[in-house]
Amino acid sequence: MKLNSDRKIEYVRITSKILEEEGIEAVTIRKVAARAGCTSAVLYRHFENKGHLTMLACIRFLEPYIYALMKNSERKDISLIQRDLLNWKCFIGEAFRNRPYYEFMFFGNQREELEECAYEYYQMFPDIQKSFDAFTASIAFSSDLHERAVFYLRSAVHTGMLTSENAMLLGRLSVAVFKGSFMEYAGIAMTETEIRMASEECYQLIYSLYKQYVEPGTKLEIDE
Repeated sequence: MKLNSDRKIEYVRITSKILEEEGIEAVTIRKVAARAGCTSAVLYRHFENKGHLTMLACIRFLEPYIYALMKNSERKDISLIQRDLLNWKCFIGEAFRNRPYYEFMFFGNQREELEECAYEYYQMFPDIQKSFDAFTASIAFSSDLHERAVFYLRSAVHTGMLTSENAMLLGRLSVAVFKGSFMEYAGIAMTETEIRMASEECYQLIYSLYKQYVEPGTKLEIDE
């Protein structure tokens, strides 16, 4: 049976709206179907299960981070290490600001499906993907935080800013710090001020790791 791709896109948009208005726990197949004016059976023809639909809808919350990646990659006034730190800062800020969605995508039971769902999402919304460069695409479609972190650092290794061994350690430790800081607040309602403070604390911990593992004399401060 041929599926209507426009309708599938509409179902994802409706689910994203529910996420924004009511939160991730409020998403059900029945609710999405009711808003779309169809039956639950119709949705199950388009999506494997509620998790598949929710993952697709959550990916739109990655877009501010993806656009920040593209913007950062164009900067000529910062080093590769500084760009890596700036990318971390953007990711941390967006993750804390949209915690339920980032928790679902990167730490939930269906996190292994993020990469495949990201590919599916950008096939559905190709206008967004058109602006991706190779670097941005490789990050956008990676579901492994450690892989993302090390990818950031590989180019810096070639410029002598840190050793290959230290890049692997730095990537692993940075992800561990982020995960520990992020999951500390799981399920806790936070004010905007608390979100900013938690994001900055997490970033400063990662920044301190960079200071330990990059070669002496490497500039880390960033003029934003």
